[in-house]
Amino acid sequence: MGTKDKSYSQLIGYLERRGISQKEAIDIIEATTPEGQKENQKFNWKMLRLTLYLWERVEQDKKGHLWSKTDTCKEVVKGNNYRKLWDGFNDTGRFDLPNEQKKLFKLVTDPRQRMAYFKTRFFKYKGTEKNIPQDVINKLVSGIPKK
Repeated sequence: MGTKDKSYSQLIGYLERRGISQKEAIDIIEATTPEGQKENQKFNWKMLRLTLYLWERVEQDKKGHLWSKTDTCKEVVKGNNYRKLWDGFNDTGRFDLPNEQKKLFKLVTDPRQRMAYFKTRFFKYKGTEKNIPQDVINKLVSGIPKK
């Protein structure tokens, strides 16, 4: 915890030296963080797709066998929920099943998504308010079974 305290002290010192109030700092962070922008349709669409993917992986894990990431993506995109969401976020073009499956696979396997977005604060178990624990998300995303 010592390193964390030191980092916060440095941040507070920086804000004080520049005369930035707590409210101003929070406003700056909110304005520049995708999840802080409620109207950010691109972010919302991404997170809904990642959520559908994780929910499918949770169901597979309950049954005792995780499918390949490719097969999971194919199954998610074939589902009615994905198509309804796609219709809500895409007002041009036609739904291309193979292309959407490929795009979802690229999204879930992109290391940048894992680092920034596959975090427990973003995901709840389907139909609940309980967050999916980080170790479960890590397992579902990596496909490596828990020992």
